[in-house]
Amino acid sequence: MSVPKAPFPVLRGVLRDLANRLAEGQNAPHAQERIWINPSRITRIYTRNPLETPDFKRRHSGMIVAGDWDQRTEPIDQSWKIAACLAHFRDGVPWEQTGVFERMQDVIARRGTFDGCRTQQDIEARYRRIDALYANIKASGYRNETVIRRAVPRLPEGVFVHIDRDGTPVFGAIGNHRMGIARALGLTRIPAQLGVVHPKALSQGALQGFRDPRP
Repeated sequence: MSVPKAPFPVLRGVLRDLANRLAEGQNAPHAQERIWINPSRITRIYTRNPLETPDFKRRHSGMIVAGDWDQRTEPIDQSWKIAACLAHFRDGVPWEQTGVFERMQDVIARRGTFDGCRTQQDIEARYRRIDALYANIKASGYRNETVIRRAVPRLPEGVFVHIDRDGTPVFGAIGNHRMGIARALGLTRIPAQLGVVHPKALSQGALQGFRDPRP
């Protein structure tokens, strides 16, 4: 069986918003739409493997995608980046003992670069920045970088979250360290960038619950 690819994002920005609205009405999803999630209650992560699943990325934000993509998931704490964050920030394990440096080195050996890193020094510098991000979030709260474009709250970056057929949020495997930090701190409400949405969720009106900023 051939592996389906992510839909080619011909329609972007205002065109995607317009197409979604024509198809689904006023409550249709928007590209880069900001939603609100409880990171402690997200239990599944989308299996982002281009050989087995559609490789949804930020450019697919707000797309309505049918099919069984939402069944390709695994427990969220099996993400090696999230597991490392929990071990480091929650349990006090040094980064060097979490296994994350070795995983980074393995990927770099295959690809040449990963997460902007090429050398061990790059990896260590990256995780010093993640330590600084954790300290900032712990001291000042999770930053909301929402911008309003065409009367819609949008989040250009941040944690990436899909909505499955049951209206349940599924972590889209982008923004792993921010998700890990939020879970380590026990945060219950953070902004996220909407990923792709299953049409069955829209038929249930599930998206509306993620648009309300109130706990």
